[in-house]
Amino acid sequence: MTAAGSPPFPPASDSPDGGHLAATLVEPLPIPFYLLVEPMVSGKQVLDVAAGVGGPGPECLRRAGAAEVICCAPAGPSLPVPDAGVDIVLCGLPVIRSDADRGAWMAEIRRVLRPGGFCVLRLAAAALRDDAQAGAGMRTACMDLLLAYFATVDIVEETRFGGVSFHVPGTDDLAVNESLTRLTGASEHLVAFCADGTERSWNLTESLLIPTEAGAPAGAAGVSAAELAAWQGEVARLEARCADLSREREDAREGGMTLQDRADRLERTVAVLRRDVERFLRQISDDAAARELLALEREEMQRILSAATQQAADASREVERRQIALRTLEKEVVRLRAARGGAGGPTGKP
Repeated sequence: MTAAGSPPFPPASDSPDGGHLAATLVEPLPIPFYLLVEPMVSGKQVLDVAAGVGGPGPECLRRAGAAEVICCAPAGPSLPVPDAGVDIVLCGLPVIRSDADRGAWMAEIRRVLRPGGFCVLRLAAAALRDDAQAGAGMRTACMDLLLAYFATVDIVEETRFGGVSFHVPGTDDLAVNESLTRLTGASEHLVAFCADGTERSWNLTESLLIPTEAGAPAGAAGVSAAELAAWQGEVARLEARCADLSREREDAREGGMTLQDRADRLERTVAVLRRDVERFLRQISDDAAARELLALEREEMQRILSAATQQAADASREVERRQIALRTLEKEVVRLRAARGGAGGPTGKP
């Protein structure tokens, strides 16, 4: 089957040695596979190569913003897409034993990928057990296999879990009891992200835990429409929460910028005040020096005044002493005159 408007499948190509390649049906892709790649398809053209064309998986990709999702389920390595026609190829790669078949599948996937695009392959562990039993681990065997065709490869393991989940009291949140969660068996599939170039166009999350539908057997790929809607609602809630956090972050960033502007203005004000304080301190220091100089000059004037006062007192005493001596001389003159007048008698002269 193909998507509406897709061209019919061309016949499977021949192997390099001239033999016809065996028809190998691709495997179905479970809902967790689509949810894993859902964040990476926005604006991309996606080719979904898997058994069971249509269903909730491709619809998840369309809701995630994929520009176009082309679905097909070929019976061999021939894809209904022109060269470099899509950005992403999703493929439930069948169990391939022949190197010629494997090379044809990889060449066909690389043919339809655009430069910078990548493919996500889901490989059954059964296809790798022969290589793994030869000495390499399952992941190493998968990596060695794909590095022969792609420059960059990342491996993700599909792991089954058995555990206990419960609703948190007082909320609608579903929690998983990690202490009661255990691996329920060996991985049956590996998921490989592959690209021709050295740059990774994908972004892998730390983990993706997807519960299966209640009552479904282990490993079942089906998921009910109600469960898918619930997951879509949870994704929408988380996206809204992320948007709220982004707005809060922007508000906090704007608040931080406002506080930084205020801090810069205060810093400039503090710098001006610091310069004024330094100027006032220099002025005070200069005034103190001037006062000290005036104090020295006053002390010197006081010493000069004291010396002048002492000299004035000494001069006053000298004047007084001389006045006393003058009065004594005057008395002596009077006495002498009197004595002279007594000795010669009255002469009539004064």
